[in-house]
Amino acid sequence: MRDEDGVMSLDFLAGFTIFLLALIMVVSMVPGLLAGLGSSSIDYDAVAYRTGVILAEDPGWPAYPPWEMAGNPDEIERMGFSVSRETPNVLLSTKIERFFDSGFTAGDYRSKAIFGDYPYSYNISIRSLDGAYQNSTGEPLPPGHGYIRRVVKIKEPGAAVIDGSLAPRYLIPVAERQNTTTREFTVRLDLRELLDPSIGPAYRIDPRTEPVSVTIRDFDAYLNGTASDATLTSVRFWKMDTARPNPRFTLIPFSYEAMDPNIYTLRIDGEGCNLTPNRPVTSSISFVLKPEAISRFTLDQNSILDIRFTFDNKTNIGGTYLYNYENATPPPLKPAVLEVAIW
Repeated sequence: MRDEDGVMSLDFLAGFTIFLLALIMVVSMVPGLLAGLGSSSIDYDAVAYRTGVILAEDPGWPAYPPWEMAGNPDEIERMGFSVSRETPNVLLSTKIERFFDSGFTAGDYRSKAIFGDYPYSYNISIRSLDGAYQNSTGEPLPPGHGYIRRVVKIKEPGAAVIDGSLAPRYLIPVAERQNTTTREFTVRLDLRELLDPSIGPAYRIDPRTEPVSVTIRDFDAYLNGTASDATLTSVRFWKMDTARPNPRFTLIPFSYEAMDPNIYTLRIDGEGCNLTPNRPVTSSISFVLKPEAISRFTLDQNSILDIRFTFDNKTNIGGTYLYNYENATPPPLKPAVLEVAIW
């Protein structure tokens, strides 16, 4: 019995010693395993990276009408700058402008761009190399923040400029001038051509997401004889659905007498007015139709939209100007830097 007791004591001692050694090794390893989980810089870097991906590679939601047209932040689920999912790091200028709108709160940015239950502080900025974009929102940067920088490009909308050099092309023929007491000049958007899928989203003219800009300058080149001005009586919108049988243009019901800068702007010689101005024009007309208006027109890839300017007979401007890739080519993509800091 004594020999058996001695064997059991040695077995117990050996097992207990091995247990202690294993326990010591586990205890010594635990702080190292938890060090990464407790590191705030790694966590903040990850959040900054994720936010940068959302802003630079995602167009946001809703997609159409796009989130940047939402009047109430509660209607927005996700804010992103990308033109489309197929064009990462190519950002749309109208999305950038809306994102840095002062109407958003810190809570809006946290819930619709940063995401996460923790109330992160942030600083988000975008700066173009030519200085045209110098936007930022958030707080000053403290030590120890997470950070990501991305090189991006900004897509800006095209614009149609009709000046005096084009006058011969858009003057009403002499034989027709006596037959009418008014003059009508049309700017036509053929969405079948503009939304051609063979044109990449980064270079596409899309009135549904970008403003349509038309400027008529050197207006005196279109005046009749010795007249010093001509009266712009109205601007009207007409559309045609080419997919329907016997398609024809119909007038779009619209509040033509209500000025709304969120839908359109019309300036005659630099002065703002509504779409039934009845004002004399001496030098220029500037018209911008916002995407929110296009969304109300219910246009698609089978639609043609006419913007018709009606004048009195003191001018001889007339005909149809095509708002297309030849006349309203978007400018080159603008290099910029997107920076996201989280802490």
